[in-house]
Amino acid sequence: MTVEITTLEQPIDAMYLIHKALRGEADRTVELARSLEDGNSLQPFKLAFTAWATAIMYHAEKEVGTEMAKSVDDTRKAAADDPVERVKWALLAQEDEEYAALLEGVMDVMTVLEEDIGATSVILRTQQHLYGQAIALRVAQEDHLETEEAMVIPLLRENLSPACQLEVVGALLVDKDADDPHWVIEWISQDLTPKENELLLELESHIKQAQPVA
Repeated sequence: MTVEITTLEQPIDAMYLIHKALRGEADRTVELARSLEDGNSLQPFKLAFTAWATAIMYHAEKEVGTEMAKSVDDTRKAAADDPVERVKWALLAQEDEEYAALLEGVMDVMTVLEEDIGATSVILRTQQHLYGQAIALRVAQEDHLETEEAMVIPLLRENLSPACQLEVVGALLVDKDADDPHWVIEWISQDLTPKENELLLELESHIKQAQPVA
């Protein structure tokens, strides 16, 4: 059972809520792949996988290409003259490889769906292949999330002001390019407890207050 998050000591701690939602999507998708039987429709699995893959891709895009990546790079440069910090950042560089493995895992599942199965029903061999690829994707995601929790989040907590953290989190939680910018928060909320949802909505309020008036 996942431990409930009862407080966000700093804005960047909202990433733990995002991670909880990603793990929830992974568990649902893997369980659907595990329970498939000969002749079953793939539609429930496809819907679950689409939701999971969409979340992974959004998570990767916003972390690599927005304020979070800039903040990490700035912190890395500031630590360049410190030998201990250089070792820490060398270890953190593995996260780039984990991103690649994560996105490759998404493509592997899609390949099984489109090329190995193709139709809307399964046989035992393709069910086993699909289940194996879903498990591999969950492992790749867990490697990535564990690296963030062990290294990225603590570094950002230590080196970014609350205002900068709020900007980073805002880029992760509010999709300004979508017709419904609130969709990310709605997606996260499905895997949170009532208390965690209160924390998320309170943080969303702070993000809105921090945004410049057009």
